[in-house]
Amino acid sequence: MFGLPFWACFHALVRLRSRSRSQQSNSFQECGDKEFIFIRRSGFYFGFLFGVLQMTVWLFYDAGWILPVAGFLVGWVTNYIALKVIFQPLEPKQILCWTLHGIFLKRQVEVSETFARVICTEILHVKAMWDAIFTGRLSKNFFAMLRAHTLVFTDKMIAEIKPLAIAAMGADKFNQMKESIAQKVLEKIPDVIDASYEYTQEALDMEATIRVKMAQLSSSDFEGVLHPAFQEDEIQLIALGGVLGAAVGVIQLFTLFG
Repeated sequence: MFGLPFWACFHALVRLRSRSRSQQSNSFQECGDKEFIFIRRSGFYFGFLFGVLQMTVWLFYDAGWILPVAGFLVGWVTNYIALKVIFQPLEPKQILCWTLHGIFLKRQVEVSETFARVICTEILHVKAMWDAIFTGRLSKNFFAMLRAHTLVFTDKMIAEIKPLAIAAMGADKFNQMKESIAQKVLEKIPDVIDASYEYTQEALDMEATIRVKMAQLSSSDFEGVLHPAFQEDEIQLIALGGVLGAAVGVIQLFTLFG
């Protein structure tokens, strides 16, 4: 419509940046539900492996600071590895009989489908697009185009009787009439546009477009779309693992040695 769908989508996405971080994270949690489960479970698996190493060190060197320091390192490294294997390696790598590939990237087709549905439900839905058109920073451009199209449309509708209308009304009043019609359209369209939501949704079919295009991305481009949603919290998650690990180490120290 007037060549504006991409512009509306762009501004709807820009507005996402003004939402709270918790709201932004919620948009991606459904996409990465299996990966979040992996992060939780990896604490046990990796923690056990590093815990065995920690125990071995403790058997040969039982200084009091070993447990909290080792706990911090175990928690830090465990979360670091868990987060890395979600997106790394970008391309499948064959090592002996194992194929290593980022956990998220293995599910590119499945994640693309979920991502498209979530984005089109929470961000790029038709109402958000029209809100961006009506109130975005380029809304004046839209209303200027709508006014111009309305004037042309009015001319076409009364083309056969236009000479008679001008003769009867005069050129000035005829132009005033067209301008009045255009202004009425500009005033009323925000109130009636919701009647077009269903048609617009079907015509644009944004969900299918995003799903197909996302699934066709290279692994590096796909990672570039989704990884930023996690990057903001990666340091906090890794640091939290270290702090919790150190706390467990302190508890172990006081439990075992009073």
